Amino acid sequence: MQSKQVLGHLANICQNIISIVKIISINLPFSALRRRILLFGVGVFMYLWLHILITQSMAIAIDTKLTHNSERAIEKNSQNSGEDEGSIRYNAGQYQEAIAIWQSALNQTFDRKQKALLYTNVGTAYRQIGNLGEAIANWEKAAKIYQSSSDGESRRFLAQVLTEQAQAYNALGQFRQAMPILQSAIDMARKNQDQTTEIAAQGALGNTYSAAGELEKAIVAYQTSLNLANTLKNTQAIATNLNNLGSVFNRRYQQYLLQMNAAQREGDDREEARLTNLAQQDAISARTTYELAVEASKPLGGIMHAKALLNLAQFLQQLPSPKTDAIGNYSMQAISLLERVSDSRQKAYALISAAEIVGNANRNNQQLKAQTLQKAIVITRNIGDKRAESFAVGALGKVYEQVQNWTVAMQLTQQAALAAQQANAADSLYRWQSQTGRIYKATGQNELAIGSYKDAIVTLQSIRSDLAAASKDLQFDLRDSVEPVYRELIGLLLNESEKSAGKDAKAKIEDALQVVELLQLAELQNFFGDECTEVARDKSDPLAEIASTNTAVINSIILKDRTYSILRLPDGSVHRYEVALSRQEIENQIDRLRFTLEDISTDEYLVESQKVYNWLIVPMLADLEKANPKTLLFINDGVLRNVPMAALYDGKQYLVEKYAIATTLGLHLTANKKSNLVKSNALIFGLSAEIPPFAPLPNVPKETQGIQEIVGGVRFLDKDFTLANLEKQINKGNYPIVHLATHGKFGADPNSTFLQMFDRRISLNEFEEVLRQSKHPIELLTLSACQTAAGNDRSTLGIAGVALRAGVQTTFASLWFVNDADTLPLIENFYKLLQQPGITKAEALRQAQIKLIKDPNGHPAIWSPFILVGNWQ
Repeated sequence: MQSKQVLGHLANICQNIISIVKIISINLPFSALRRRILLFGVGVFMYLWLHILITQSMAIAIDTKLTHNSERAIEKNSQNSGEDEGSIRYNAGQYQEAIAIWQSALNQTFDRKQKALLYTNVGTAYRQIGNLGEAIANWEKAAKIYQSSSDGESRRFLAQVLTEQAQAYNALGQFRQAMPILQSAIDMARKNQDQTTEIAAQGALGNTYSAAGELEKAIVAYQTSLNLANTLKNTQAIATNLNNLGSVFNRRYQQYLLQMNAAQREGDDREEARLTNLAQQDAISARTTYELAVEASKPLGGIMHAKALLNLAQFLQQLPSPKTDAIGNYSMQAISLLERVSDSRQKAYALISAAEIVGNANRNNQQLKAQTLQKAIVITRNIGDKRAESFAVGALGKVYEQVQNWTVAMQLTQQAALAAQQANAADSLYRWQSQTGRIYKATGQNELAIGSYKDAIVTLQSIRSDLAAASKDLQFDLRDSVEPVYRELIGLLLNESEKSAGKDAKAKIEDALQVVELLQLAELQNFFGDECTEVARDKSDPLAEIASTNTAVINSIILKDRTYSILRLPDGSVHRYEVALSRQEIENQIDRLRFTLEDISTDEYLVESQKVYNWLIVPMLADLEKANPKTLLFINDGVLRNVPMAALYDGKQYLVEKYAIATTLGLHLTANKKSNLVKSNALIFGLSAEIPPFAPLPNVPKETQGIQEIVGGVRFLDKDFTLANLEKQINKGNYPIVHLATHGKFGADPNSTFLQMFDRRISLNEFEEVLRQSKHPIELLTLSACQTAAGNDRSTLGIAGVALRAGVQTTFASLWFVNDADTLPLIENFYKLLQQPGITKAEALRQAQIKLIKDPNGHPAIWSPFILVGNWQ
């Protein structure tokens, strides 16, 4: 029983996690400015967690379709056994009572088929109350019985049960496990000529592909299900599939907008125009499909029609010029429909969604919003659904928070937290813990606020891998839903440290730095969206290491309204510096610096570089000069990752002329083992051939030959630079150095990140798998012709993350593409210097860069983009 409780707990945690992807996609901005205006206007936190409810209630339509076959089983069960009380309770939304009745019936029957039907019913009821662990357990029992029978009816029911089971795995974030189950269900349904079950299975497969981020495949599956539904004139399935298709078009539309904004920041007009066109096409498709769903669901009425109306209203709300009257009209129609249906979890979530929409459509509708939420609360308590209750009560608490009725807001928020705890719903709980922190902060109780935020962080850490799994296709949800919790706590701790002194001040700064590292780790896992791979954190003492190597560590922390720099010196002292620059000001300045650094035709970068030097380095200059460290290790935040710290300019010289420089994601995420690369074997691959759209790299043969002469090893060029050969060499050899001279791009997520080989592109995840096959440690991975997307502050996570996850100690890579003829001297000098005993990688890079700085043509566009990430020794 305990294992089932654990599985049920996991199910409760994960059910809403999948919705996060849909939520954030629905709320993506049309531009960076618009995004901030919108978030400021409605409040980041409320906007996001209430939209989780919108997405959950969208999933109700999916459940209605998938439950159709289970309802048939429920009806058949009552007809056969005469025990229709369970069905009556179920249809009235009294799921716990229905479960008890059916479980009692299970103990009283020995008929295997009857047991299978009862297990199916119990599983369906457990799904309705969000306990997916118990749902799966009961469906598995039903499936085993059906599998042991060979008659046609059993085969039909088996396909139905497998469809339900796969959808539950989907809700748990286990998409890859759900896919083969659904394919099997589809094959069975076709063999049985059971188109009704195939409609459900194809729709469930669309859900699975959608949750896994494979939107094109999701569209195909939904369209297949829709075509079958049209053939059978199955109105319910038609409406459901139209809603699902609208959701996928909407999500893809949001993806294009995100990529379009990145292209705009990079100044890539052609790419921006292409993405704008694609976004507009999907916006039209989403709206048209939602409107068709509204029409298709009219004859059905009830929950189905209400949700179609709410989906359309919510979509219209995100457009540049939302039509308030239409949005309000659709929302009121939905509320009116919901008042006439029986109490259920679906009804409660739909009311919460409606409350969110009417509240955002008109600020004067706050009373109606509160009344609608009160109705939802009554329903959740009537049906005993603690998870739904936590969302409804917490949402109402947020309403009172907005009008600054702190007493009522706190009472409701604490009630929401208690309900979430009773439901084992960690994904709900952290929201109310952080909302509690906001209320404490607003009332001047900062220490209590810090405690509440720390509780929220602990809760978030408990579902960290689930959040990563749910974010595989849209990587900006962390930034909008989870990241604010970390940053609010960081800001509070640093603010309180200013009021403190001595050990207490240092303790608060240290606490803030620990939260920063947790956020960095969460960002990394969210970027890769991999619930299976855990980043190996270094177990050694990093403080002792930075002391012994005379290294100073600089953390940058960008908050909404201000920026901090934290300096940790080799003697263990910690210093905090505040900069009166907002996130928007920082982003604008860094974008400008990156643009001018890349432009080799001008020296405009000098002014921009000095500006950043003045606010980042000057405040700590006296402390730095007094400590006189040998190396600066930067742990940068956000857009600061997009520019090389080596190029910061004080008016006379660059920062790299004073210090060796390296970067990392965190002290505990950095290997501290000292490297010895003198005459190390290198595995060298190079691509000089033209592979459209990439131009040839004519100097790659010379570059790779020079490296082979310096460090030894083996070399493969062009047609020998294949994935199969790379995999073979990594697997069989012992190469402390892996050098890849080829085009590559690090984008906003693994899907937009790749390396170009002769035969194909290799994705970031594929590349990581190859590196993992090395039986010996890879101490240095060099990517000499790659570039990161300037328009996205997550792109450098790929460089750091792939190495960290694959166990590579250090990555040596370029932030932007440099002509291969210009990079040759720096790369050769870097490797030559590494052959000198005792020299660190950071110092070798420093000396190689200084040599180019002294060259009359030594523009930082050539030497500064090369950075060391990870172990600097």
